[in-house]
Amino acid sequence: MVKPGRKYSFCALATCLSLTLLFSVTGAVWAGPEDSVRTDVAAMVTNEFVYQPDTNLVVNEGEIRAGLLYDAVNQKIVWEKNMSSSYPIASLTKMMVALLAVEDVRAGKYRWEDRVQWTRETVVGRRKHRKVVRTIVNYSLYDVFKASMIASNNECADQMARFLGCGDLASSLRRMNEKAASLGMSNTWYGNPTGLPGTGGNPDNYSSPTDQLRLALEMLKYEEILEVTGQGYAQIDNGKSNSVIRNHNGLTIQYTGEVDGLKTGYTRRAGFCLVGTTAKCGHRLISVVLGCRGPALRNELVRDLFNNYYTSIHLDPLGPCVAPPGLLATTAPAGVDTVKPAASNGEYITVKEKVRKQHTVRRGETLSGIADRYGVSMSQLRSWNKGRIKSSRVLAGQRLNVYTTVSRKVWMTKPANGGEEDDNQTLMAGKTTVTDTDAPDTAVAKAEAKPAPAKPKPDFIYHTIAPGDTLFSIARKYEGISVEQLKELNHIHDIRSLKPGQKLKVPVKG
Repeated sequence: MVKPGRKYSFCALATCLSLTLLFSVTGAVWAGPEDSVRTDVAAMVTNEFVYQPDTNLVVNEGEIRAGLLYDAVNQKIVWEKNMSSSYPIASLTKMMVALLAVEDVRAGKYRWEDRVQWTRETVVGRRKHRKVVRTIVNYSLYDVFKASMIASNNECADQMARFLGCGDLASSLRRMNEKAASLGMSNTWYGNPTGLPGTGGNPDNYSSPTDQLRLALEMLKYEEILEVTGQGYAQIDNGKSNSVIRNHNGLTIQYTGEVDGLKTGYTRRAGFCLVGTTAKCGHRLISVVLGCRGPALRNELVRDLFNNYYTSIHLDPLGPCVAPPGLLATTAPAGVDTVKPAASNGEYITVKEKVRKQHTVRRGETLSGIADRYGVSMSQLRSWNKGRIKSSRVLAGQRLNVYTTVSRKVWMTKPANGGEEDDNQTLMAGKTTVTDTDAPDTAVAKAEAKPAPAKPKPDFIYHTIAPGDTLFSIARKYEGISVEQLKELNHIHDIRSLKPGQKLKVPVKG
């Protein structure tokens, strides 16, 4: 029997023992705010993956918090550091948002052409003259997807998540966490769709290397994801301006056609992170690196991981695919894409610009004739020349402003998205920005103004590949055409074998 005077001391002791037992069982203790580390039971991590360390691998482990290297063909982890521990993952968060977007498009819930609109508010001026400027932003779902995965733009990732949740961000966050749970990502939590540091007492988004591996393997089931993440450069268009964005994963530029994903991440607390994928001679590798000290060091570490392991299994390092006879990879497991490399497409980007021209009216010309000549409408001519055109009549010698679309190649050295430290930077077009908001696409406007006479349709037409084109992006340009149809018609066995200037047959529907 406990004496009354010792009742509360006994209860306090029992409470302490209970808390100690609880934390010893779960092993889920957060460290300081800078590391935000959560260590889980190792058995929860290795029950689905085989760990067979490659003793030939030499890794500079002191420069990272955690990571692993996975051989997707032989289905084993060949190197790891703290693979069962959770850390902040920064923009690796966007991988889950991208996965949900692809699943929704595949299910027919949305189309890549659907418009994602939001209002951007910016403050301009100083002191008494400061004012809020509101801009309506309008991108396709596909362009928002590209900006999120390639440029790691936080604004686009946030708006894509809101779009998928029909305006309800909380709904998308629930889906993200539920999807993680369904994939067995027991050491992962998402509090926002961007990976920015947690606020209001909430921790940063966190995950472990093995959980990121599970997510990567799921994403590799969808060809359209690699079609995007493998691009070194890409262009997005909101209908008024163009922006050329560069992949934060510099390995996709350095090793075009071999390194094809998946995502980078950076915050001060998370450090520099990367989930990298490559398919050298069809032999798929996946690396996860968390908490590296710098982007160049991170890229070097991942590159060396890939190269050293390829060398250990008697494959050439990243570069031209030349494998010794009899040493090519065996068939990859179901759901894992095996993509062979192709020649580099270089760093020239084809961009579209809307430019202003001046047309001098000649004797006998009409407003309707001028509109037909430039493929625009008369109402557009009037809007561009307010005060100059008061009726449908124009006078000889009169000068009119006309906006048309031109294409040109640009050597990109400073893309719109900047560095990883600037993930929240708004996407601007730089030199390719269109200042006039009413300029139409010439081809579209001309088709509307004057339809071409009907002609017998051939069985197929030719599409000339431009820098940055992929089978997926080409298929999207032609209604009812799939990637598989393009592959079959052009006898394509390697989706990375496309070269600028190459002509592809595109089947004609109807």
